[in-house]
Amino acid sequence: MRNVMRLAIVCCILVLAGCGITQTNGGKEPSKQQVIVNPNGQKVTVPINPKRIADLSGSTEELLLLGIKPIASANADYGDRKVFSPTIKDLLGKDTVNLGWYGEAISVEAVMSVEPDLIILGSLFNQEMYDQLSKIAPTVIVPYPYYEWRNRLDFLAKLLGEVEKKDKWLETYESKVAAWKKKLEPILQGETLAVIETYPKNLVVYSSTGTAELVYMDLGIKKATGIPEPEAWGGIQIALEGLSTINPDHLILMENSENKMSDSQVWTNMKAVQKKNIYKITNVDNYNYSYTALGRMVLLDKLGQLILDKHKQS
Repeated sequence: MRNVMRLAIVCCILVLAGCGITQTNGGKEPSKQQVIVNPNGQKVTVPINPKRIADLSGSTEELLLLGIKPIASANADYGDRKVFSPTIKDLLGKDTVNLGWYGEAISVEAVMSVEPDLIILGSLFNQEMYDQLSKIAPTVIVPYPYYEWRNRLDFLAKLLGEVEKKDKWLETYESKVAAWKKKLEPILQGETLAVIETYPKNLVVYSSTGTAELVYMDLGIKKATGIPEPEAWGGIQIALEGLSTINPDHLILMENSENKMSDSQVWTNMKAVQKKNIYKITNVDNYNYSYTALGRMVLLDKLGQLILDKHKQS
């Protein structure tokens, strides 16, 4: 009898591998709740099929491609916090509440006003809000930072039971990547590339996240030699003079207007400048498109077309 009871208990517990997610099943009835262990060690019981999700984590694009429309989102346009990011503004409900940008402070009152049955919080920003948020509704912390979009997508797909939709979307994304690789290979021919963002007194060189992840890891473009090891967020600040040790054949440039690279002798001596292989995007493009799933689709087309158009002209 004891063995039968033990077997019954074991069969009632389903652990979703790699996510710290446990679903509970009461006998033959469909599962209604699941227990999540958050990165802060807190256990939280959340609904299996939440109807009113408030997303504070920057994961709204991932939710949408999983077929879920949040009632509140912190995926505001990086260039204009009053509106949603261009990738999602036409996909959300008319009454979706704009919580601002996920990397900045979010109003607890605004979250409370939508009466969510699940709150999704990011792992880097607004952690001090957790206790307040958890009193409003069950609060899940996505255990991956904003720049790990694939891991975030995988976690949410398992949490919300939409792994099949996730897999199907990733197949579409990989097909687009393969198509662009084929188009760009005759142009790039194994030459090197760097991704740089300018600031008033220094530069940021990206090497493993965002736009850099797209070009190096997805498209397989060769990283320029001399790029320093990145910090945890995927890039590192360097002085302008540091460009002389990188010297790529091609350059993706996010140039802020207050710091024009053309004023520098180091800049004019670079191979990419002399070959006119400069592809400009804005830092708004970088934050709106490079760290999220739907945005990556947009950025892939944008960068691919920039490279094609530049070499059609030459």
